[in-house]
This record gives sequence, structure tokens and C-alpha cells, in this order.
Amino acid sequence: MKMGSLDYFFYPESIAVVGASSDPSKAGYQVLKNLTSMGYAGKVFPVNPRADELQGLKCYKDISEIPDKLDLLVITVPAKHVLPIVEQAVQRKDIRAIVCVSAGFSETKTDEGKAMEEKLVAFAQQADIRVFGPNCTGVINTAIHLDTTIEPTVEQVKGGISIFSQSGAMAGSILLFMEDQPAALGFNKWAHVGNMCDVNLLDILDYYGTDPTTKVVCIYMEGISDGRGLINTAKKVSKDKVILALKVGRNEMGAKAAFSHTGSLAGKDEVYDAAFRKSGIIRVNDLIDMVDTAKAFSMLPLPTNNKVCILTEAGGPGSMAMDEIGKQNGELRLAHISDEGKKKLKALLPDMALVCEPDGYIDMTAAAMEQQHADALEVVLNEEDVDAVILITVPPTFLPPRNISSELLARKYKTNKPILTCFLAGKWVLEARRMLELASWPTFDTAEQSVRALLRMWQRAKFLNDSEE
Repeated sequence: MKMGSLDYFFYPESIAVVGASSDPSKAGYQVLKNLTSMGYAGKVFPVNPRADELQGLKCYKDISEIPDKLDLLVITVPAKHVLPIVEQAVQRKDIRAIVCVSAGFSETKTDEGKAMEEKLVAFAQQADIRVFGPNCTGVINTAIHLDTTIEPTVEQVKGGISIFSQSGAMAGSILLFMEDQPAALGFNKWAHVGNMCDVNLLDILDYYGTDPTTKVVCIYMEGISDGRGLINTAKKVSKDKVILALKVGRNEMGAKAAFSHTGSLAGKDEVYDAAFRKSGIIRVNDLIDMVDTAKAFSMLPLPTNNKVCILTEAGGPGSMAMDEIGKQNGELRLAHISDEGKKKLKALLPDMALVCEPDGYIDMTAAAMEQQHADALEVVLNEEDVDAVILITVPPTFLPPRNISSELLARKYKTNKPILTCFLAGKWVLEARRMLELASWPTFDTAEQSVRALLRMWQRAKFLNDSEE
């Protein structure tokens, strides 16, 4: 690893936790617990002058006592004790990265807090040490089961989604929502940047952009001072990676809250919208939208065009999907189903089914059984004008939801068209949804969420097409 590389945060071979504790209410306890319980194979050294052993590991009085080489230092002690520890890190000459969990620096907006942060950076720069934070929770890397955070321990399912955030709470919530999907949604790397005294949003975006194991980048953003840098970095990264951004401060009230939280100036929302469009960043509306969209991108191919077929077993959610398509200013359109396709659908579906009323919308009705779901899907996928399918079902009591999933999976559809599936609702369909998602077939809570995820995929496809012209 080269000097100064962010690899020292994400791939350290040894870590010291200063402020490690046996008290579950302390940050140092949770950091040590996450490091030792998730399977991280590197060396971990707890540091606490009042303990001889913590969580089964020998404890050191300070970092100067640790005989082994150190890559990463995680600091969890109160702010007033941080600077002497950083000075020790400089003197060791081997530590390459610091995660400063401690709060009480520039985010306090006091002269004392700002001065301490400036000194922290100055000390670290003497020895080419990179710093996350302060006021942050650090990093996670599922590839090596690394977790330096104070976040609740989450299931580390490996996947292609990497996350970073200006808010620890939002970054942690994204992970918890991903874990709470019918099948836990895999992720790759995670980072909370805190005050960004050194490592900032652009550093991590650039790092994720060069990471071969990252497919989708999710950002929670409150504000950024280097708008030109954001555009240039995102343009480079978005050629190969999907970038999703949840940007707050969309109005005056939100902007004030963002500034109060991290001191980030949100700026005019229209400026961010324009910057995102220019650089290939896809903007999402909320946490649910973020997770839905990341799920779709991580599992599905992009549509080649914007024509969608709505294939629904129930009229109500089908109408909701149509409403959502209608809100998108023509960005998504209903596909045309050929006369031959209509004949096939009418022949295989129940007599009361409504086929192409309007064109591209098929209501199979509640009488449709699992084979008819699967047969109808096969027909519309083979339609030349169909670029994507949204399959919606509300299985009645006489049709176990898992029967539908089993039949769909048994077909092994050979298609490069995205299929977004909505099973309604709750515990009744949870097992069926899990079956599909374990096979990389994304499912969604509502029909509207399916439409919004497809819209983001079409926006991405259009951006890539425009970039090639």
C-alpha cells in the first residue's frame, strides 16, 4: 500500500483502539466488540491505562507500549485527550491512518473546538497520516470483516454496494434498512466522514471509483464546498459505477438543519440538481428510495429504452403503478403489445382478465394462478417493444406466495430485460420475496417503489447513452 492511501483505513493489518472499554455504554466498548466479533483476522490492540485485559485481549496503557507494527488507530476518548494521542502516533512513525470517533471539535462551532481540530490535522500531516473525522464512526469493509464503528452490529453480507455519509445516523440507518430486506442486501464498504478535517467526500468517492468490488455508490450529503471537484470526480466515477445521492437541504429549513448538524453549507438545491445531472449522479428522495434503487442496480441489467409493461394480478396496485408512471413527465412509457402477444395472453389468462386496457397494461385478476403468472411474464418479455416489466401480485389465500416464486424461478427466463416485482404484503409474502431476492431477483414493498427504481435505472441508461454520443 502506498503512503497516504485510504487502503490503510479499509485494509489495515493491525488496529489499536484507544479508549477501549468494558462498559457497554462507552464508544470504546462497541468499537472493540465490532472488531472482535465480526471475524476480522488482523491484530487488535485495546488501549486503556486502567485495564489489563478487555474482551479477551491484552490491554496496553498507551500506544507507545504496543510492540507490533500499527496501521490504523481508532480514538474514542474525550476530545481533550485526543491531541496527545495523535502526537504519540506521530512519534511511532508506523501509523498511517486515524479514525477519530471523539466529538467536541469544529462541530461545536467554538474557537476551542476549531483550534483543536486544526492542531489534530497539523500533527497528522507531519507524518503523512490520513484522518477520518473527528466526530465520526469510521469504516466497514465486508471483504475482511472489518468494522471500526459504534453502529449496531449488522449482518455482513458481501455485495457490490458501497456507502459513505456526512451523518453517522443516516449511514447506519442505510445499513439497517438493507439488512431488513426480505434477504439482507449485501454491501461492500461503508464510511462516515464526520467533520472531514482531512479525508472528505471527494476522497472517498474517488477511492470507491477505483475499487473493483464496488458496483453502486450510495452517498448521504448535506453540503460540499468544492462543487467543481464534485462534478469532475463524479464524471470520472460514473462512467463505470452507479452513484446515488440523497442530498438534504432541499429548502431553507432543511439547509439550516444541515448547517446546524455538520456546519456544511447546503447551497441552492437547483445548483446541486444541475451538478448531479451533469456528472451522472442519480438523486434519490429518501432512505427507502436509496435502498430500493441500490437493490435494483445491484441485481438487474439496465433497460435499453423506457417502455415498460405493467403485469398485475390486482387492479388497485396496478392503478397505483400507472399513477406513478404518469408523474414522471413522460420519462417512462407503456410498451406496445403486439396483436400476437395479446392473443397469447388472452388464451392463457382467466376469462375475466383485462389485456391491454390500455396497451401495455395487463390485469391478470385474482383468478390467475402461479403458472399463469409465469406464462404471462414469458409472453411480455418476448415482446419486442417491452424494455422492462413490473410484475405485481397480491396472492389470495388459495394461492401460497411461495408457489408463485417457485414457478418464476423454475422458468429461468433468458432475458436482458429488468423485471421488478412487487409482492403485497407483509409477512404473508415475506418468504416468497426472500426466495426471489436470494436468486438476485429484486422485490419491492409497493408498486410505486418498483416504478421509481425503474425510473432511476432508465436515467442511468440514458446518461450512459448520451455520454457515448
